[in-house]
Amino acid sequence: MISIKFLELNNRNNSLNLFRLIFATFVLIKHSFVVFAADINSYMPNSIVVVMSFAVPFFFYISGYLITASAIKNDFKTFLKKRLARIYPAYFICILLIVILFAPLAFTIINGNFDLLSYLNLNPSPARFFIYALPLNLFENNIGTLLEAINADNWNVSIWTLIFEFGCYIAVSIVMAVLMKSRIRKNHYPKALFAIYLILGIAYTLMPDSSSKALTYFKLGLYLFSMFFAGGFVYLIKDKLAFSYKLFALALIYCTVCMALFSRNAAGIYIAIPMTYILLVLSVKIKSPGFIKENDISYGTYIYAWPVQCLIAILITFNNLNVSVWQYLLYVWILTTFFAVMSWFVVEKPILKKVR
Repeated sequence: MISIKFLELNNRNNSLNLFRLIFATFVLIKHSFVVFAADINSYMPNSIVVVMSFAVPFFFYISGYLITASAIKNDFKTFLKKRLARIYPAYFICILLIVILFAPLAFTIINGNFDLLSYLNLNPSPARFFIYALPLNLFENNIGTLLEAINADNWNVSIWTLIFEFGCYIAVSIVMAVLMKSRIRKNHYPKALFAIYLILGIAYTLMPDSSSKALTYFKLGLYLFSMFFAGGFVYLIKDKLAFSYKLFALALIYCTVCMALFSRNAAGIYIAIPMTYILLVLSVKIKSPGFIKENDISYGTYIYAWPVQCLIAILITFNNLNVSVWQYLLYVWILTTFFAVMSWFVVEKPILKKVR
């Protein structure tokens, strides 16, 4: 029997960096087909497409597990400083590069030359995009009409999840602080997180769809928070979990059936707990390449993929280049990986060293 205990936050003997990179690559692949205006189902088996569509839920399961551990081990000030350091500096540089690199290059490709004054006077302007993006804003994502010619309507499609993830960080830290300062026994903590997961999941299921963007994002919040707290619940019961082929097989069968029968969002909630268990076990069973184990380039891959996809699509469109979807995907992956590696070594890793 292999205890899940091995996944204590300070134990690096796992492949979670690899799995997060795989999930980020799933997002990159799916979005590449969207921007290229190609039907992904015509190029890949449906079963693979379905699994890739669960990349964001997988992220939130693992994040809920790890961040709950951090919330327990750190006081609120330290916790918040670490979480901000992990997300915000790289995000800030990304939106800055969209304004000073990606969008200007797109402007130059579209117009044949670059005129700074004309670029600055676009509507919406680069300054407006940057200012609105600073607080992880969801509602102002364009710079002029640079993306009109391709199958994209804003510069930061992937980044929309970050505000929800940060909200999850705050929520779990508050919940754990309240539990630890109360007279509630520790053995009841998992019940509290399970109840939150269940209540949020039910609320999401019962809430009707709305044409209001605000209500749509509120419903998405219920969905993502529910999955995050499911991961947190698994962390709190980790000492009672153990690996067995029977349990693993049952969890895998259950998750497969749910993913096949239900919509992604509904299945994402139904499978949250058993899938977290599956991912944690696999992260120990599967060995990670040394570079990826020591260097987490998944976040950079996630935040840079979309602007890279948009820029390359504009280059292809306005130069009438004969490029297949597979070639496009390869170019996107190479350039995104470059930015992800630079983000890790220049921004993320040095800042994380300072706050630890």
